[in-house]
Amino acid sequence: MKPADKSGQDVESQSTGLSPSSPLLPTAQHPQHSPVLTSNPRSWIKGVPFLIWQFTENDFPTFILPNSAFGIFGALAGPRLFSDETGPTVSEVLWRVPIVILYNWYMTFIFDLANQRGADSVEEDRINKPWRPIPSGYATMEHARILLLSSIPLAMAMNWYLGVFFEGIWILVLVWMYNDLRGGDHMLRDPLIAAGSLGFNGGSLRLAGGVGRTVNDEGHLWTVMIAAVILTTGYIQDLKDQVGDKLRERKSVPILIGDGLCRVVIAAFILSWSFACAYFWRLKLWAFVVPVLLGAGIGMNGLLKRNREADYATWRTWCFWLIVLFTLPTLSRF
Repeated sequence: MKPADKSGQDVESQSTGLSPSSPLLPTAQHPQHSPVLTSNPRSWIKGVPFLIWQFTENDFPTFILPNSAFGIFGALAGPRLFSDETGPTVSEVLWRVPIVILYNWYMTFIFDLANQRGADSVEEDRINKPWRPIPSGYATMEHARILLLSSIPLAMAMNWYLGVFFEGIWILVLVWMYNDLRGGDHMLRDPLIAAGSLGFNGGSLRLAGGVGRTVNDEGHLWTVMIAAVILTTGYIQDLKDQVGDKLRERKSVPILIGDGLCRVVIAAFILSWSFACAYFWRLKLWAFVVPVLLGAGIGMNGLLKRNREADYATWRTWCFWLIVLFTLPTLSRF
């Protein structure tokens, strides 16, 4: 019995490109849990913070922190991105770091609720991301709907108070288009994600710099430039999700143009943007090295290692590469 089980496990891992113990293995048995929200009001007091973390946990290192880093490093660039002669001080920026992260966190929470609550999304997550709250049993689709209804007005009020109401409305409209109108299942998927980065990154920059300060033309151009980077390279995250995307009939770039060609295009764009962003800030030669070498490594890794576990690691490295790009305005001051 044991040899037969081991053999079956090896065949399964070879077909998916994952190690037998990997949490990314679609057929792995992830434990099913009971919903944390019940009719008992106490369960909501304890359960809501738990679900906020469960819904957003995976997005923290790959979305919330990078978006926050855009604003923080942009603010540290001072007059390079702001109209006043000095820009915010280092202490002023550090003081605003928590609110920048909070803004990205609660707006991402709204996106995740809208994105994960649909029946099609739940079925897809059973394959691609079975650890998420709904397929794992921690929450139901109805719980997600109630949390979404409650979170949107709270987020709008918070954005109004912080002075980023326009950026917040922009994100909410795109969340509606991406999820409820199913723009995320079609060719609009990547343009919508890139457009959303304008709201997240633009809001982060305003909050980190201080709402009373005005972002200059170079700052706006940099925000748009990063949106273009995300538009042309962000579908690297779709490489790892092709099984579930095919089930949902989502028209992601790897499915539309083929896995092999997609990897070549991504590698070319990442390397090109590494040079372009460094040149945009007129950096010294030594400052070109990190984004260019890291970008080249991401491209080569995507071309040479073609399995789901490697694609997951490549995507996370791409997120780190974005943060490296976000530091370039600050480096341009030296």
